[in-house]
Amino acid sequence: MARRGAVGLVVLGVLLLAGVAGRALLGGDAGRPAPPPPASTRAAPPTPRTLAALRPDRVIRRVEALRGLRLKRRPRFRVVSAAQAQRQLTRDGGAGDQGDAGATAVDTALQTLLGLLPPGADVDEIARRIAGDAFLGFYDGARNEMTIVGRDGRLPAGAEATVAHELVHAIDEQHFGIFRRLRRTRDDDARLAYTAVVEGSATDVGDRYAARYHVPQEDPGDARRARALVRDVPFGLLLQLSFPYAVGEEFVRAVRRDGGEAAVARALTTEAPRATVGILDPAWWRAGRRPAPVRLDARRVLGRGWRQLDADAIGAADVLALLAPTEADASTAAVPAQGWRGGRYVFLRRGGGRVADCRAPCVRRDAVVGAVRFDTAARAQAFTRLLGRTLTARRGAKAAGDGLWVVRGAGAAVGTRGAVATFAYAPTPALAARLVRDAPSG
Repeated sequence: MARRGAVGLVVLGVLLLAGVAGRALLGGDAGRPAPPPPASTRAAPPTPRTLAALRPDRVIRRVEALRGLRLKRRPRFRVVSAAQAQRQLTRDGGAGDQGDAGATAVDTALQTLLGLLPPGADVDEIARRIAGDAFLGFYDGARNEMTIVGRDGRLPAGAEATVAHELVHAIDEQHFGIFRRLRRTRDDDARLAYTAVVEGSATDVGDRYAARYHVPQEDPGDARRARALVRDVPFGLLLQLSFPYAVGEEFVRAVRRDGGEAAVARALTTEAPRATVGILDPAWWRAGRRPAPVRLDARRVLGRGWRQLDADAIGAADVLALLAPTEADASTAAVPAQGWRGGRYVFLRRGGGRVADCRAPCVRRDAVVGAVRFDTAARAQAFTRLLGRTLTARRGAKAAGDGLWVVRGAGAAVGTRGAVATFAYAPTPALAARLVRDAPSG
């Protein structure tokens, strides 16, 4: 749900954040093969601190062997400061123009209303901290350029592992056109699913590279900064950001184990996953399943004076984020998420003016309704039960009836109809209940 804007832009190169949320979701280290033992008792090679010491051509040869594909065009390598990297990402992402600022304001308003961001959260500041504290490098496909973020004029200890990861993106882009495919994917959940294949492929090779060549993956200072960032970023948001890396890697490993590199190639091209549930459950992807349609007509329920700000898919990864406000909740949230079959939300505001003019959460003017179809009625009921528990235990909501709450002076409601679970946030509990009852159609 609403993964655009500055955070989504910067996180494409972040590796250090993936561990905590991924381990929580996967139940510790379950399902992750242990790294192979060292081939010998020799000391680890010295950490390269300059581009010349890194020996990029040697890294390229090693990555090509592990990925099983060769680069068609060698990228240009450069080292920049964190501030320079952030400026390039901001410029290339179009941040700062009116359209991007408006989209970011809508995303912030929606995620704050849903409880994924705390009131007053500064999304731009979160992005800046990621760029400064946990961002080691990125590959620019349009320029065929590999950028490494230096620390005090030297390469960080994690530079070689990061370059290995990003070189996989270069290989996959040159063979499969991954960035073009990402740009053409409009559905938020399908885009996140495809991103998980892209990042999973790179993370898998990067981890195998680090284990085989005894490469350090982080500086102690970088690790401390990343841990501090993890403490400060809301867990639901962290879960969304880390999903492509941690869960995507498990997906790619499962696909390769069962079908070899040809199956990974299909997942990147002709058989790209259509939903994040296919990343959580590769059998769903192998079966070629499509999301079930879910329709909402919120404007009919709300009447005149309301305008739609956003509408898109709710995926299995969104279910995880909604139901797991803390690391301890992640494994429980995975149970209904794995039964996802389709979902959609609509976000609306009463009256005119700029979205940013009303501080998020704009509880007196905003409403959102979402519906999720599950494989069974029991999973739909589990979703509404867990969402209600999240509202009361984590967001301070007070019960106002069966499936009805007052939260931050506004209303929230949940309900089920067969295998479909519906939830809503609105200025009053009565309006939220109407949305849950009447907005689903078909």
